[in-house]
Amino acid sequence: MPWTTEDEIAWTLTNPFRQFLGVEVAFVDGPVAEITLPVHERLLQAYGMVHGGIYCVLIDTVLGTAVRGASGADSRPLTVDLNVSFLRPAGRGRLRARASIIKHGRQVTVGNADVFDDQDRKVATGRGSFLLGKPSPDESG
Repeated sequence: MPWTTEDEIAWTLTNPFRQFLGVEVAFVDGPVAEITLPVHERLLQAYGMVHGGIYCVLIDTVLGTAVRGASGADSRPLTVDLNVSFLRPAGRGRLRARASIIKHGRQVTVGNADVFDDQDRKVATGRGSFLLGKPSPDESG
């Protein structure tokens, strides 16, 4: 079953971590996805810049979204590897993360993602590998 933008939005509304951060789904188009995050004070480190862990979370999150877009509703992607490069600091405003799948396999899917600031400058880039999960026996109905 295909995974749509509406599916990802509904799923985000049931995800406590995404709700806590304020992640918003922009779109899912097959193996390409985009999310945004308003930067508030709690996401800044002591120097007033976005904490690097937030870049990691955005890259991991948007890649998982793209994996679902490429694989469908039952893919249940689990991150097995994540590599992030920090390119420049960002401050308050809105971050945008965009991902695309570069290799979609039966068990493992790999994608690239970039994070941009309000001025459309690339602030981080990364690559992740995801194990495609199967529903547990009590979920397979």
